[in-house]
Amino acid sequence: MKNDDVMVNCPYCDSDDAKYWAEERGWKVVRCLHCRYLYVNPRPSLMMRNLATEFGTHASGGNLDISERRVGRKVALYRQALQTMFSDLWSSNRPVISWIDIGAGYGEMAEAVKSLAHPNSKVIGLEPMLPKVLAARAMGLEMISGYIDHNTPKCQFASAINIFSHIYDFDHFLCSVRDILEEGGDLLIETGDMSNVESREQLPGELGLPDHVAFASEEHLTGFLSRNGFKVISVQHIREDNLIYFMKNTLKRLVGRDVVLSLPFSSPYRSIRIRARKLPLMTSTCLDRESSKRT
Repeated sequence: MKNDDVMVNCPYCDSDDAKYWAEERGWKVVRCLHCRYLYVNPRPSLMMRNLATEFGTHASGGNLDISERRVGRKVALYRQALQTMFSDLWSSNRPVISWIDIGAGYGEMAEAVKSLAHPNSKVIGLEPMLPKVLAARAMGLEMISGYIDHNTPKCQFASAINIFSHIYDFDHFLCSVRDILEEGGDLLIETGDMSNVESREQLPGELGLPDHVAFASEEHLTGFLSRNGFKVISVQHIREDNLIYFMKNTLKRLVGRDVVLSLPFSSPYRSIRIRARKLPLMTSTCLDRESSKRT
């Protein structure tokens, strides 16, 4: 173990009882024997994570490039998802709304929201990687560089698209989201659903270690939301292992990437989208955190 690696208990249930599940780029994923949560252990220190996010290269992962690129076709995909999961917003009498996309990347989700929302709506992307912020601004999108903090404006809606696996403390993240959401505001989460994935061979593609540090099931995600004062409104599952996904993985394998190949439409892995609503804060992890701050 390197000096800047950190051993952790299960980020979901805090158990220290886990077994080896998979390995990539010298990093190990373990499965909690208590709640079956999958997480990287040991994982890079928070300092290394922040440096990777700032510069777009994960030195802890053999200089893994995490800067990615803008994918224009995502806008249409997100727009379709929004039309389904937020159909109540896009009527002929569209209300003026405020929406923040957290971890906005190159702004594809923010662009999709803007295309559906009332023209006077406030749609903002929040992204810590400056090159992505600048690229999105060049597309005419309003972007804030950084993380959620006391300067982040309040909003009626927030989204967190494919950033779950990057987050070290998801309870803390959800408490931060609560702080910027207005009462009764909604959060849209999209990430992978490992509910029916038993072995690494059932999950096609790369794990993305050590940039990705956690892999949840629907049960974990709804548990996180419930204990932090959110009520699940709707859930959508999406198959990922189509023919295009298979072709991309084949190309990655040809250039030496650590990819698991499987036939299209054969994996139990799905992506999951959850729309959840902020509830009055009664009993939750957030309340526990606030109590600890005062003592």
